[in-house]
Amino acid sequence: MHLLIVSGRSGAGKSSALGALEDLDFYCIDNLPVALLRETFHTVSTASPNRNLAVSIDVRTLGRPADVPELLKILEEHVTRLDILFIDALDESLAKRFSETRRLHPLSAGIERTHLSDALKRESARLEPIQHIATYKIDSSGLSIHALRSQVRELVAGEKSTNLILKIQSFGFKRGIPMDSDTVFDARSLPNPYWEPELRLLTGQNDSIKAYLSQFAETFEFLDEIEAHVRRWIPRHAESGRQYFTLSIGCTGGQHRSVFLTETLHQRLNNLDLNVQVVHRELSSTQ
Repeated sequence: MHLLIVSGRSGAGKSSALGALEDLDFYCIDNLPVALLRETFHTVSTASPNRNLAVSIDVRTLGRPADVPELLKILEEHVTRLDILFIDALDESLAKRFSETRRLHPLSAGIERTHLSDALKRESARLEPIQHIATYKIDSSGLSIHALRSQVRELVAGEKSTNLILKIQSFGFKRGIPMDSDTVFDARSLPNPYWEPELRLLTGQNDSIKAYLSQFAETFEFLDEIEAHVRRWIPRHAESGRQYFTLSIGCTGGQHRSVFLTETLHQRLNNLDLNVQVVHRELSSTQ
């Protein structure tokens, strides 16, 4: 059995993730009390031993999230694969989602009755034990539901890869650095196509943007340095047993330079023995 724990702050996208896992034929349970996790696992594994199980755990859960790491150590002996997927987002993104849905945060609606900003901080602190041991982390800030579900499917579908998964993502600094970043490169020093009126509405996937950025030597100097970093250090992370690494490349708006650099870097790395994923955070939000 593949046991997958899905956690993260309220509004980050756990329900959407469970929807993607249901499409992969996982038996999904939302908001399962921590105290019932072991019993539920044994029930499902006995009744349907070939079925994978996904369980969502958050601050609404009865019991302490801090108990989850120790509990999973016990269950790990009885599964073929155990993963923890932690989904989070920037505070401003979460606040916007609560505003749009007109829902109260669980810590604002319960007996604690805290303000949203305080509720988000307290929730983050309570879930830290789970976040700390997460196999995979996704920053859903700016991601559409479809883009989020796509990332979840790519992470968990099929057999567990023996190779490190390298996620290369573009983003805009004006919306904040992605929370799942392990390494960040800043491309804002490169010439900006935004200031060319005929290029402003295009993206780094467009041939005109590619031609514009390709005329500058510093563009390829920057790419060379990123590629050298990846080839030098990512294999070291893989050797240490790491399964997932996120490299983020940012520019001002996340539309032009970072997108071009991410796409080009992906092409340059096609001969590496890695599972490479490409995500354009700001473009995904409009898909």
